[in-house]
Amino acid sequence: MMKSNRRWPLVFALALCAFYLPHAPAEAAEGDEIAAIDSGPIVRRQLLHRSARLELQPMATFSMNDAYVRNVMAGVSGTYYLNNVFGLGASFQYGAMHPATNLRENLEATLADNGELARLDSLSYSYLGWAADVGFTYVPIFGKFSVMNSLFSHYDLHLFGGMVIVNEGVEGSSEGVIVDDGIAGTRPGGYFGGGLRFFMSDMLALNVQVRNYLYNRAEISSGNANPQLSNTVMLSVGLGIFLPGEVKISR
Repeated sequence: MMKSNRRWPLVFALALCAFYLPHAPAEAAEGDEIAAIDSGPIVRRQLLHRSARLELQPMATFSMNDAYVRNVMAGVSGTYYLNNVFGLGASFQYGAMHPATNLRENLEATLADNGELARLDSLSYSYLGWAADVGFTYVPIFGKFSVMNSLFSHYDLHLFGGMVIVNEGVEGSSEGVIVDDGIAGTRPGGYFGGGLRFFMSDMLALNVQVRNYLYNRAEISSGNANPQLSNTVMLSVGLGIFLPGEVKISR
């Protein structure tokens, strides 16, 4: 009877070992799997719309803060994205039209009404002939949005900056007057800005961008030009064409 009672603790201990031992490898495997997940990217199977792709963009650009002459420009840009957030590129824009602003029209009308024709004829105005720049693009924010749960689109917010060369022309208040060539010429400078991109497909995107050119400029002169560092803010709308057409997907 005493021997039977002594066997029960031994049987109970063996049963506990048999119950817990098989779970040790499973728990270890589960721990390894969790560690692997934790060490991987937060978002998997992500669409890399920009990574290792070239974006070619025809665009129309409009100056926003010119006092006397508006600048309407047509251009093209190219940006190669080294990864999904960083790219290097260049652009060229040509001044297609240069309409006068209301301020210029009012100024010239006032001088003409007051009989100050000599002063009127001495006025010269600068305008953007062309601009070429090289720089970088950084994409800090990107994602996907929907409109009424029916229209879905990927988007990104991008920032850019670099060096620019601006060629400025000059025009007088009327045809045939002597102009001040001191406000014309080719000038180096810098630029920075940002934009929004909306993908219409894997290959096409709508871009809205604002860029600020910083360089020495004089918008108006009466014979004594004195170009100074100024801001020329440009608004552009363009169609981004991404090559190759297929989008990479992250693991």
